[in-house]
Amino acid sequence: MIAPKRLNSVGIVVRDLERSLAWYREKFGFEPLYEVDNGLVMGRGGVELWLAESADPAHARATDGAADICIRLIGFEVSPEDLARARTDFPEDEDLVEIDHPRYRSCIIEDPDGHAIELYADK
Repeated sequence: MIAPKRLNSVGIVVRDLERSLAWYREKFGFEPLYEVDNGLVMGRGGVELWLAESADPAHARATDGAADICIRLIGFEVSPEDLARARTDFPEDEDLVEIDHPRYRSCIIEDPDGHAIELYADK
């Protein structure tokens, strides 16, 4: 058995690489780390996200998380103070969902392409 130590990065496909880069930079302070063939890896503080631009952005469609094989959620641990500010920091996200789990509190936001991101803080 192989025992993973840490998740290095998650890769997502986006319609507009520059728009997504700007959004993740503004919302999370992510900076470009290095370029790859069809995109770049960005991150901050050991958290990495690979943004790959769609080969056909005009016809790219959002996945149906219940029906498609896809990444349904990316979870970022945040401080309780940052979690409390989520509604203020993401005013454009009218569908922000808040959840009270047994072990932590969280909220679900969406990036410009509709990828679900869970911000969570331990109780």
